[in-house]
Amino acid sequence: MGATLPEIRNKGWLALVKELGHAGATKFILMYESGEGNYTKERKKLFKNIPTEKIIKEIKKYKK
Repeated sequence: MGATLPEIRNKGWLALVKELGHAGATKFILMYESGEGNYTKERKKLFKNIPTEKIIKEIKKYKK
């Protein structure tokens, strides 16, 4: 029989802490907090009048 959900959660947390430290692991977990609304519809509306090339340029700028 496999690990229980609490065991998996604990092992996952320990793996995150090992790789990211406590603060990084906490930030990672908070990124997956459930939200509300329709993400796809909101993004389409938000970026409706912005050319794809401009979005790509901004992404590349932030990656540097």
